[in-house]
Amino acid sequence: MIALAPSDPSYPSALRDLERPPDPLWIDGLIDVLARPAVAIVGTRRMTGYGERVARELAMACAAAGIVVVSGFAQGIDTAAHRGALDGGGQTVAVLGESITTFRTTVRGRRRPLVPRIVASGALISEFAAPLTPRYWTFAQRNATIAALARAVLVVEAGEGSGALITAEDARRLGRTLFAVPGPLGSAASIGTNALIANGFARALLAPDQMLRVVGATDAACAPESAPTDPVLAALRDGPLGVDEIAQRCRMGGAELRSKIALLLVRGQLAPLADGRFRRT
Repeated sequence: MIALAPSDPSYPSALRDLERPPDPLWIDGLIDVLARPAVAIVGTRRMTGYGERVARELAMACAAAGIVVVSGFAQGIDTAAHRGALDGGGQTVAVLGESITTFRTTVRGRRRPLVPRIVASGALISEFAAPLTPRYWTFAQRNATIAALARAVLVVEAGEGSGALITAEDARRLGRTLFAVPGPLGSAASIGTNALIANGFARALLAPDQMLRVVGATDAACAPESAPTDPVLAALRDGPLGVDEIAQRCRMGGAELRSKIALLLVRGQLAPLADGRFRRT
């Protein structure tokens, strides 16, 4: 583990956009990963299955395009993003809201086995020295660092009052491109993301290429392959349909179908029409 001061030539230049750049910045892993083009993928700790799938697939798309995934290594969307980047053979940076030493000592559950994988190909970083434990203010400060490191920030799911909305505000303040994933109607986990889009604060992310273009990387291999057996896509094989018609053909309930349609929209496999119907892309 090393500590970099802002005056160090290896210090991430993007962090100098902050009013108070971390001084020092503690790094456990590869220093050069912090100089590469990056996208931040963040969201609620209380993710849904839909949010987990989207975070993982978008992180894997970044990995395929050689884009570093930055997140906060919290439970939920953050961890799904880190895991997706690693599983896709990419690099990821975990920005901690506590000292690296404290985190390594206390981390448990599904996150623990990810630590050596992140350090081997990416980095754990923190602006907090040992033995500082996490506080509300440390996470708020950490969120600004996440936004600064990335060229674009993507909020996958965020309920009302989610800390991910703080990261979104930091992204806007720092002039980073802000994306949000549209969520199913009625989903508490998507209240914040849908509001960001509705209020014009964030662009609706409908396909991975939108995000990758911002950081100067597009790759056809980044888009998840269409699953020929997907019931919704199969129902639309002969032409556009409305939600009720899709539900009848797929024998799917309303909540499940809304989640499926939203996921296919994000993947870029489905497009909405002006009359309320959907078509395959």
